[in-house]
Amino acid sequence: MSAVLVPAFDRANPPEGRRIELSVIASELGLGVRALADATGLSRSAVSRIMVENIWPAREDRVELQARFRAVCAEHGASEADLELLFHAHVRKRQFGNPTGKTRIVPRPAPPRQQEITDVLLAKQTLSPEARRKWSLPVNPFDGEVESAEQMFASGEIRFVREVCWQAAVNARFVAVVGESGAGKTTLLADLKERIAAERKQVLVVEPSVLGMEDTESKGMPLKSGDILHAIVATLDPLAKVGQTMERRTRQAEKLLAGSMGAGNSHLVLIEEAHSLPIATLKHLKRLHERMRLNGRKPMLGILLLGQPELKAKLDDKRHDVREVVQRIELVELQPLGNDLKPYLQHRARLAGRELAELIDDSGVEAIRERLTVVPPGLRNAQPMSLLYPLAVNNMMTAVLNKTAQLGPPVANRDVVRLVM
Repeated sequence: MSAVLVPAFDRANPPEGRRIELSVIASELGLGVRALADATGLSRSAVSRIMVENIWPAREDRVELQARFRAVCAEHGASEADLELLFHAHVRKRQFGNPTGKTRIVPRPAPPRQQEITDVLLAKQTLSPEARRKWSLPVNPFDGEVESAEQMFASGEIRFVREVCWQAAVNARFVAVVGESGAGKTTLLADLKERIAAERKQVLVVEPSVLGMEDTESKGMPLKSGDILHAIVATLDPLAKVGQTMERRTRQAEKLLAGSMGAGNSHLVLIEEAHSLPIATLKHLKRLHERMRLNGRKPMLGILLLGQPELKAKLDDKRHDVREVVQRIELVELQPLGNDLKPYLQHRARLAGRELAELIDDSGVEAIRERLTVVPPGLRNAQPMSLLYPLAVNNMMTAVLNKTAQLGPPVANRDVVRLVM
């Protein structure tokens, strides 16, 4: 009787009907079927079949779907090891000290900052026709990009960060600006470019492409030092043939920077979304800043990084792998509006030819402050966290004006703000 050969079980390619690690890891991250369905654009039943039976929709691109699942798990704190195992067969070993042999799942909630922002912040708001008629507003004072220096709200804090960015551009400093989404980083960047043009400074801005940039290849395309050198060479000499090796590109960039400095130019490498930079690239940027010096002394290249709070976490001075960067980079944060909330709202109202008191009273302003201040749950002695950033304030104020027009009081007040969902 001939033996029947049974193929070895491949955990990395489980068959249909086999439970995969995605179901367990998602549970540990606090992600339910509904949250995964909303994030991936699938139905709940489709997500459930994937998680429990490894059955994927026939009409969807499986590779694309897996990328979506990886992205949402990464956003909620999944480790690199977890991301590698998401679609492997579920094979959990018996845990030491657990005589039942069952897998014990200890929930790993998303960071308080992510949870609270999701709960409190409103989606993009549009001023209703009723609100426009009520206050005769042809445009929404709390919407739209800042298009000139006159429209920019400049508190003492903003002026400080603005000057730090300016020093990176004209004096070749190594600077990182960190702020929440909607804190005003894009506005600061536009202001910097406008100021360079207005003051006729000979600053050549090098902006490597960050389209698709992520800090690991499993999530996107990491920006590497070779890409940055390529951008420097292409900016200073668009017709140059960029060297293929790192040594060639480095010497090419160094020669072009020295020649441009001799012509009276300054240079700034500007990288947005810098929270997605790999740790290795952050270290290489520090070395690039030190290498590109005229006669070994005068820096020829400023570096300005703009990113979300994850960049600050990467530049934590307690991390031994970035200590050489932390000791040389100047890190500044865009703070919430805080005591500048009312002056900011007044500034925006006046841009539309209105006084703030015509739209909302002081009790309403304080209610907005309360709505956008949260205390992270489950943390002992946690300090209140302010979300009073321009974008969040603008959305909240627009929603308040809409609700006021709907309910009928002459101006918005505390009671109206509390009714905004």
